[in-house]
Amino acid sequence: MARQMAKLLASSDLAELREVVARWIAEAPTERVRQQYERFGAKLLELKHALAAAPEQPSEEELELALTMMLKLAAQAGPEGGAGR
Repeated sequence: MARQMAKLLASSDLAELREVVARWIAEAPTERVRQQYERFGAKLLELKHALAAAPEQPSEEELELALTMMLKLAAQAGPEGGAGR
């Protein structure tokens, strides 16, 4: 999944990425999944915005590593996004 997200970040502009995230949210099968997509999508958009301002763009491999860490952190937070911890 991180590899696919890295390709998406590297090859899409901010508007395209917003459209993809909006589609994920609209097509989410449950409310819980929709909320997860909203949170993850917001983080991806933040990252894309920061990358656009960076003087040097990271490689896809570097993006994949960063996204892998993001996904692991999200999984550790659990279904409630870390609430109650």
